[in-house]
Amino acid sequence: MKKCFVFISLIFSTLMCANVKMPLLFSDGMVLQRNKEISVWGFADPNEKVAVHFNRQIVKTQADKNGKWTLNLNAEKAGGPFELIIIGNNKITIKNVLVGEVWICSGQSNMEFQVSKTMNAEKEIADSNYPMIRHFGVAQDLSGTPKDDLKAGKWEVSNKETVGNFTAAGFYFAKKL
Repeated sequence: MKKCFVFISLIFSTLMCANVKMPLLFSDGMVLQRNKEISVWGFADPNEKVAVHFNRQIVKTQADKNGKWTLNLNAEKAGGPFELIIIGNNKITIKNVLVGEVWICSGQSNMEFQVSKTMNAEKEIADSNYPMIRHFGVAQDLSGTPKDDLKAGKWEVSNKETVGNFTAAGFYFAKKL
């Protein structure tokens, strides 16, 4: 009987102390679209109160019965870096956030073609210190239904160590802009 009680209390303590979580897209180094309302979403306990702080804005919401929440921040001008802070039962601080142009580079092999495989790769990699250029590579994950989060991915700042894995078309486009 004692083991059963411990097991039950562990289940209840896990349910009562779940932390607010963010999808992978919301992580250090991210870029938010300028001059447009900014959608922010995540996961929490059902009915948990959530506050988002960003560049002098504070917006509050409450998670739904499934623990999902979403809110909108006012449009921001280009700038940064900023911190995006999400507070629920816990606090998440996302650092080095920029507001600027966000371009989705989508396609097949043409968008997967990396800077490291281009004709002038050595020259391009040597000239890649552009901290305002960011890349988020989305892992392939075929699904017939929408998912709550990505399988893998992270934001990377353009530099000699990272740019080789960037989409070549996206990097050259960003450099031109």
